[in-house]
Amino acid sequence: MSAPPAEPSGLNDPGAGFDGHLGTEIVAASAEEVKLRLTLGPQHRQPYGVIHGGVWASLAETAASIGAALNSGGPVVGLENHTSFLRAIRDGVVVITARPVHPGRTSQVWEVSIAEELEGGSPGDKPVSRSVVRLHVLSPGSALGGRPLPAGGLS
Repeated sequence: MSAPPAEPSGLNDPGAGFDGHLGTEIVAASAEEVKLRLTLGPQHRQPYGVIHGGVWASLAETAASIGAALNSGGPVVGLENHTSFLRAIRDGVVVITARPVHPGRTSQVWEVSIAEELEGGSPGDKPVSRSVVRLHVLSPGSALGGRPLPAGGLS
């Protein structure tokens, strides 16, 4: 396996795509565990005032994708995302933790939990969602969406 990048490019840049739009912050990222953080606001709410379930599914896919890319040393794409919404919240800060279940060579499965962050920066004891994300590891030179993948990664 080739040495993965120390940090996936683009995710901490506030203008970088969907994750930048959400406000996703990388706390730590390795092939064994990914931790993200998100400060929730009105832009993350659905019409009833609670955080939209799509936010939880998106965060899970981002965390799993970062981990799988670091694990495989190359680009990955999500194939399945099964997210269970456990508890509704309206605001605050959440911590996203992803760990590999099956870090395979061509297919990986990651489990992701999202929990409220308590004062002092520790995750809460009541998670808000749990996800299982299956990803496909792309081979060098693959095309995605009709275009060749950029050399070097996640952008």
